Amino acid sequence: MSDPLSMTPAQVEALPEDKAAEVLAAWVKAKQTSLPETLMQSASKPHAKLAKKALYQLKSSGLAVAEPKPSGETVAPLPDKEDDAMLGTMSPVLGTGDRALFFARPLRGGGIEIYQAITSDEFGIVQFDRAQTNRGTYRKRIKELRAQSDISLIYVPLERIVEELGRAMTLNDRSRTNIPAEMADGLTRLGVVPLDPDTRVPTLETDDAKLIAGAAKLHDEPELKQWMPPQHEMTAMAGDVTEAKADAALQQTKAAAAAERFFTPALRTLYARRLLQMAELFEASTRVDAASLARATARHLAHTAEPSPFTTQLFVKVFELAARSATADKLKALLDTVPAGLPMPGLK
Repeated sequence: MSDPLSMTPAQVEALPEDKAAEVLAAWVKAKQTSLPETLMQSASKPHAKLAKKALYQLKSSGLAVAEPKPSGETVAPLPDKEDDAMLGTMSPVLGTGDRALFFARPLRGGGIEIYQAITSDEFGIVQFDRAQTNRGTYRKRIKELRAQSDISLIYVPLERIVEELGRAMTLNDRSRTNIPAEMADGLTRLGVVPLDPDTRVPTLETDDAKLIAGAAKLHDEPELKQWMPPQHEMTAMAGDVTEAKADAALQQTKAAAAAERFFTPALRTLYARRLLQMAELFEASTRVDAASLARATARHLAHTAEPSPFTTQLFVKVFELAARSATADKLKALLDTVPAGLPMPGLK
């Protein structure tokens, strides 16, 4: 096979499916869209399907791609809430970068496998469980989740879940976090393969400077209220908490200094990607303004070294947490009250 990036759509269309998939994987890795955009119009349904999958991956990485609308076919609208009970769910992202996935996979001969996983944007897949049930049970559980107004979830197709797991799998390798044999078997059954986890953060836009002035307001969103600095950072601030006490101006100054020390370029990018994920959740729950603010803040964090009201407020919350205690020396005890759990749907 010649250089994958020099191949034409006709050449790829003439390849067996497994070889065509390898070529498209190379285009995804190179973040190039022209070949899959053309190939998705192929009369060969398997090759068109491979091209659509490649475009989905490229779009998920932040690239602008043509919408897959094959000629002669009608693109079905997304199902409404009454019809999409077989979609999987993704939880909000915690301040630690963890999120929960809950989803199903149909089995040949009937029945389904249901899966529950926790992924970390630093360590990869850290929990992975599966069980068997029937469609009715799974549909009932999804309906129950939709009825719970205190849990914000994103409802996505299995293909999206598989991609999330693929990105996380690469992080397992980077962080040397072991994937046990049973987990590896389950991932193989789902068709999970390693994917690039380094989602591109779009460049700054014209109105971003105006938007990010209010970036601290993101911490008022219910899901981000639980975002706190790592525990060792909060513990290290015990002296600042004692010194600042009720002096709001001094608290702001010390919080800004702590944020500047903590947010290295790598961490700014990491938190930018977390905010992009949260922007998707805000949009799914019709919080358009919060989504726009989260995206603007993400771009600002990733592409500048300037102080951010968002990062400063993350550390201001340490002082607010301590203020709920009678004395600053109770900070350590208060740290134990910071929520750390994920809203896991549970394998039922």
